[in-house]
Formats: sequence, C-alpha cells, structure tokens
Amino acid sequence: MGNSGLIDMIRFRNQKLDLEILFSSEVIANMQCFRQTCLKKEAGGLLFTNSFENNTIEIKFCSTPNKHDLRSRLGFYPHKQEAQCLINKKFNEGLYYVGDWHTHPQKIPVPSSKDKRTIKDIFVKSEHHLSYLILIILSSDKYFSNSYVAMADQNNIYDFNYFIS
Repeated sequence: MGNSGLIDMIRFRNQKLDLEILFSSEVIANMQCFRQTCLKKEAGGLLFTNSFENNTIEIKFCSTPNKHDLRSRLGFYPHKQEAQCLINKKFNEGLYYVGDWHTHPQKIPVPSSKDKRTIKDIFVKSEHHLSYLILIILSSDKYFSNSYVAMADQNNIYDFNYFIS
C-alpha cells in the first residue's frame, strides 16, 4: 500500500477532463464473474461510490444481475424498479449511483450507438447532481484493463484510458 492508501486499484484516466476512475480488485472480481465468454448472456449492473474527491471517483460497489433483469446474448435490460430500489438502498448506506456496467462478447469492447444513447438518456432522465455518468463495458478478456470505460453527459461521451501511475 502506497501513501495514498489505495491498494490493488486499477485506474482509468481522461486527461482532457483531468479525471480518474478507480476500481478495487473486489469490484473488478464481482464484474469479472459475468465476463461474456463462449455463449454466455450479456450481464450488467449499477456502479456506486461514496465520495468525489480530488478529481478521482473510486467505484466502491457494483451490483450484479438480478432475476428480474432481461438478459440475452446481445442485450441486457435491467429491471427499472429493482434498480431504483437498489439505488435508494445504497443511498441510505452512504453510496451514490454513478453509472452502469454491462458485458460485451468482445476482447476489446466497443460501445454500440444504443449503449451511447442509453447512458445519455439515463443522465438526462435521472435525478442527480452529477456532471457525468460512468459507462463500463466489460471485456470478455481476463484483463479488466481491456474494458471500455467512459463518462457521459447529455451531449458527449468521454473515453477513459487504462492508466499506470
């Protein structure tokens, strides 16, 4: 553990926005259980943090698919009421919803136009005080660093790159 107190963290950075998104090994392991290999169905969930400090967002918790979500080989559709219940529950625990993650059956995932439109729509339609929402598309590869990481507002998608400090 270094001076920052962060251990086993994977970082993604957007230099233009001067922002970093950090993922703990625990959060990554939770998502990696659902990597879309072979003929597995798409999976996804919600992302949460407990603070926004020093241009860094550390993802503290990610949800995983529930039995009410609709999943297919090429689609993941979260159950909106279940998602909202989880957002409310986590808020009461001091965690804030900051975005979504889902899988693609690609080693280097590329967001579809639907992925981009959906995260922008969620940004516009959600009640929040955030400047951006996070979008993660999990790689089918065992290396989380190959995943697609971005932030979105109502107009733009800002790609983040894997960053080694």
